[in-house]
Amino acid sequence: MATATRCLDRPLATLSLFLGLVFAPAIASSATPQFNYLLHCGGCHIEDGSGMGDIVPDLNEDLGYFASFKEGRSYLVRVPGAAHSPLSDADLAEVMNWMLRTFAAADDPTPYSEAEVTANRRVRMNDVHAVRKQLLERKDDATSQLTTAPQTSPAAPAPVGPTQAAEQEAPDQLAALSAATSTTVMPSPLTTEQKLAFGEALFFDTSLSSQGNQACASCHDPGRAFADPRSLTAGHGASIGSDGSSIGQRNAPSLTYVATTPVFTLQDMTPVGSLQAPRQSAHQTAAMATSGADKIRGGFFWDGRETTLEEQVLSPFVNSKEMGLRDLSDLTSRVMQSQRYHPFLGTADSQWPESAVLTAIADSLASYLRSDTFNSYDSRYDRFVRGEISATTQEVVGMGLFFSPSFSNCASCHQASTMAYAPREVFSNHRYENIGTPINAALLSNNGLGSDFRDAGLAMNPALGSEFDNTDVNGRFKVPSLRNVAVSAPYMHNGTFNKLDTVMRFYNHYSESGDSGQINPETDQPWAASNNPDGIATHKLRGNFPLSERQLAALTAFLRMLTDQRYEYLLED
Repeated sequence: MATATRCLDRPLATLSLFLGLVFAPAIASSATPQFNYLLHCGGCHIEDGSGMGDIVPDLNEDLGYFASFKEGRSYLVRVPGAAHSPLSDADLAEVMNWMLRTFAAADDPTPYSEAEVTANRRVRMNDVHAVRKQLLERKDDATSQLTTAPQTSPAAPAPVGPTQAAEQEAPDQLAALSAATSTTVMPSPLTTEQKLAFGEALFFDTSLSSQGNQACASCHDPGRAFADPRSLTAGHGASIGSDGSSIGQRNAPSLTYVATTPVFTLQDMTPVGSLQAPRQSAHQTAAMATSGADKIRGGFFWDGRETTLEEQVLSPFVNSKEMGLRDLSDLTSRVMQSQRYHPFLGTADSQWPESAVLTAIADSLASYLRSDTFNSYDSRYDRFVRGEISATTQEVVGMGLFFSPSFSNCASCHQASTMAYAPREVFSNHRYENIGTPINAALLSNNGLGSDFRDAGLAMNPALGSEFDNTDVNGRFKVPSLRNVAVSAPYMHNGTFNKLDTVMRFYNHYSESGDSGQINPETDQPWAASNNPDGIATHKLRGNFPLSERQLAALTAFLRMLTDQRYEYLLED
């Protein structure tokens, strides 16, 4: 069995196998172990156990080795093909034992018990390929390795939510993980598996906030595409801080695929988005060519103020309106004094310099954000471009509208590749635009900034310097990825829209004439005044055909295709 991410980079062996996966829960209980092997593992390992070169190992060669020691046996159960299948623990144990008899009989491995499957199956493994590589490196010296501490060990289970982080911890797993670090007082590099486990624990730890009540996951809910659905009501578009009263002026976006963002740069000429220019006048074309702000790309937060992901993950801890710690020294102190992190950093009296602790925190959180947990690439769009499923007629029409500059021109900003229908497309060019987003009066009242406040966006980025015209950068915000957009409301940098349909109609109103489309369907009033009316990119927003109701529905159907598979059930909310 192989990882879902790499396995799905290639089409499944047959369409019938894919259809079998859809109906798996209904038929799994009555199927034979061999049938369940084909159903849940056959997409990567074909019937004779063969793999995919360096991507998926050959079961005939490696299964017996993995089944010969504890960490290898755990690995076989924890790979997504096994751990994520709808099989019961007893049925999965039968499948595992059928595989051992079929592909590793000569090695005479110990059969799996249901209890062994249960003990390992619930422990998440973030980077399966890295673990497999490390385990295979021990193959030539397996005998001696069996008597020494393992170099890698299962990560702690993923907490269900920020308030349950402590209860979800597995002390025995963490104790095993600390074997290589607890005997030394000087810092040593964390393994890939350790970074992922450390980062995941940090992400759900409420004790790393000023009031001990807020974690990264509080504002980035893993059950809602790592966005903050609370801001739809309680925050009126933004999240509430650890102190229970502070509210910022910006919406907490989904963290899925955020790690694909390039580092911040002022002179990025990388070709991105649609290669075909939208219809525009010669004056508009000249304006685009001379805009220095159009060369700015990458960076994190809505204004790009943090250059790298490692810098971004530290900032919320010391933001007074978020987790509210005094400074980063407070963060490192809390981490070093917490027993849950001793497996990674040693005890509180270990001689880790504060800078090394901070680097470990940043690297581990960034590694977690780069993991398959946040970047699954398994939406209907991904499965469609890999040839695994067929799109509906409405979805196909929506795709055509999205990628066509003659109609919506969406791809000029929401496309990273230079070709349409690209695999692993993240649907953002990572640049900055002023689209005339209306002010969010409710939020400005709620956070105390007042109705006269205007968010300057990119203009607030300290890295810009004096070479940029303030009217050009003022009011620009980073173009977000559209992945999971249908399940990550509210929308826009200030959370001013609660429904995706409203967003669609807001964009469409730029191309409509007269009074048509000039009413916000959420308020039944005209669109509110723009956050920054000067510098709106009207040359990109206007000039296309206004979309009909049928076309808007098709375009929305395509955007819903961008929902990760695990969140598709939310589309029915």
